[in-house]
Amino acid sequence: MSLLVGIAARPKDGEIVSGDATVSRQEGGRHLLAVIDGLGHGVEAHAAAAEACAYLEQVDLDRPIDRMIQDLHERLRATRGAAALVLVVSEARVVGCGVGNVDMRTRIGRIQHMLTPGVLGARLRKPKIFEGDLGDRDRIALFSDGIASSVDLEGSRDEAPAVAARSILAKYGRHYDDATVLVADRE
Repeated sequence: MSLLVGIAARPKDGEIVSGDATVSRQEGGRHLLAVIDGLGHGVEAHAAAAEACAYLEQVDLDRPIDRMIQDLHERLRATRGAAALVLVVSEARVVGCGVGNVDMRTRIGRIQHMLTPGVLGARLRKPKIFEGDLGDRDRIALFSDGIASSVDLEGSRDEAPAVAARSILAKYGRHYDDATVLVADRE
């Protein structure tokens, strides 16, 4: 199983750097996808997101997702904190956890996800883990709160993931916030 990934992002109007970040990496038969939204905007939010990325770029993908989230929470304690949505995809199976104001959509598969209230690095309740399956040739989108929650993946279904991500950002992105979307297609 492979995933084709496209990413589109931009900082809040007037900012030089974004407090949002993404991670997409494959290791063996597993693929980690993540969107991180550093608390607030600017340099300190960017630093929190970068710290989260540093952890997610090296974490063992066999590690249970609840432990990844707990470890990420501890790692971000020295930062202003972040929201994050982290998924591990193996074959068609998705296991994930979202903390804070991040979200996701799928085009075919129906993955029931519940977000965990809180801020990684500051306050975290027991992580709510969700699981589900992607359909054949399915599309999944992860996004920060700088993207309106009314995201509709049908409008971009025939576009490559990178083009779809740019289209979603253009149509649903909020200029008063950092905005990031990661689109992944199951091939």
